Amino acid sequence: MRGVVGNAQAQAVLERALATEQMRHAYLLHGPEGVGKRTLALAFAQAALCLRRRPGESEACGECASCHKLLHGNHPDLAIIEPEDDKRWLSVKLLREMQHLASLAPTESAHRIFIIPDVDNDLQEATANTLLKTLEEPPEGVIILLLAVEPDALLPTILSRCQLIGLRPLTTEEISQALRERWSVAPDAAEQLAGLANGRLGWAIRAHEHPDEQAQREQLLERLIALVAAPTDERMRSAATLGADNGAARATLDQWISWWRDVMLAANGAHALRSTDAARREAERVGAAIGPERAHAFLDALLAALASLDINANPRLTLENLALALPRVRQVGARR
Repeated sequence: MRGVVGNAQAQAVLERALATEQMRHAYLLHGPEGVGKRTLALAFAQAALCLRRRPGESEACGECASCHKLLHGNHPDLAIIEPEDDKRWLSVKLLREMQHLASLAPTESAHRIFIIPDVDNDLQEATANTLLKTLEEPPEGVIILLLAVEPDALLPTILSRCQLIGLRPLTTEEISQALRERWSVAPDAAEQLAGLANGRLGWAIRAHEHPDEQAQREQLLERLIALVAAPTDERMRSAATLGADNGAARATLDQWISWWRDVMLAANGAHALRSTDAARREAERVGAAIGPERAHAFLDALLAALASLDINANPRLTLENLALALPRVRQVGARR
């Protein structure tokens, strides 16, 4: 599909629906943040609304008036439903406006399409029930695309009315190739970003376009690596700042998990690590020092901590517990 990288299986499901004109009224695209859920949803919408797409085809032409309007974000038959700028949640008012739009005939095509990103985070009970009413009695020609990281956070009644399509993290090679060919990133830089992206092309693109974010990520990684040799009081102070809120804690855990996977791989004798330079050397040193069992146990703790944030665990307490559980490895040359 136009503009989509990887996840061929997910693409194939939607392409078959387009080619046979047997589109479902609701899809749930789910997978880790940054793997291309929104890109795939927009590509599907473009193809569904394309005025030149012929029977049996699944690709948008990219040239008709409909395709141009979608690419410029002003297609009358496509709406992206997101919280207002000053709100954390989708409001009942927004969902009722969506219901009203869904009841109207499409303006320029055979379909009216709604995309709801982050539906697992942005819905409260009242809005979930309002969405459910639309899913239960969808008007003719309406297609709703829900995007979620954790589909289990949604009501079972919502899940049962959607076709679930899972997306997986991209390979390092897929990300590196996309960066080189589509974003003209130099080969060495593309390889480095792909190694740090943890399967998320979206993150790699943002890091390329906003180098300051990459610098912040590198500083965070240096800080996390230093905690391995830090005394308890320093670990606790760092946990307090790194877990200041849910967003900061998630960013910390995301980075920590990525690097600690390399620690675990190194502990098991693997050499194909994603980390580079000093971070790679430290991953190899720590992995050799603590061994496979302890490396695996702490990675499990990191993953469990990330999952706990989805059910509103206290971010500071979560990171403090990890700081206490983190295996300690002395710095090279440190006194015994």
